[in-house]
Amino acid sequence: MEQLTLKIFYLKKRVVFPYCTLTVILKLTGDTREIKKGDKVLAYTVRTIIDILLYRNGLATLSEVLDVVNDEQSVKIMLKGLTRVRIRRVIKFKYADFASLKQEEIGPHESIMDELRKKSQELIFLINVEESDKLIKLLNYIVDLNQMTDFISNYFVMDFGKRYRLYNTLGAKERGQLLIAELTELIDKMAKKRKKISL
Repeated sequence: MEQLTLKIFYLKKRVVFPYCTLTVILKLTGDTREIKKGDKVLAYTVRTIIDILLYRNGLATLSEVLDVVNDEQSVKIMLKGLTRVRIRRVIKFKYADFASLKQEEIGPHESIMDELRKKSQELIFLINVEESDKLIKLLNYIVDLNQMTDFISNYFVMDFGKRYRLYNTLGAKERGQLLIAELTELIDKMAKKRKKISL
């Protein structure tokens, strides 16, 4: 298992899912000033200071910097998640050694993917946003269960605790089943809310 070292960013209650983008604003320091487009960094979600201290074997997202905008006090960085990795060692809280995760062999999970598409479309119709058609088309193009579960978790699950749980569920099949339950709950809540409004 190959081990590498990269700059680490601690993101308080924010998750960078693989295959998805997230814009973060960090304090402008000597370290953040050096970040440039195309760099690879680690995005590590922290809930409390304990996550920083007990980092060993924690999950982080190997990410690519898509864009950097500096002002006098902060730096706005757009990150694109590439893959989950395990943190092995943190060096002076600025860099981390990490190891790639062994790729899970994914068999065909058509029934889970079909159910995820169906639930997502149902939710999209309930939300009825301008991008609804675009989101449905995107979902139809995704054929990998890992990518689909991360995409849906990123765009449809807003509660941090649930996002964090989904992110930390490594098996694509398990993550898919957990996500179906979350989407079902969301759809029920929204349908009840709509019913109350129409009464």
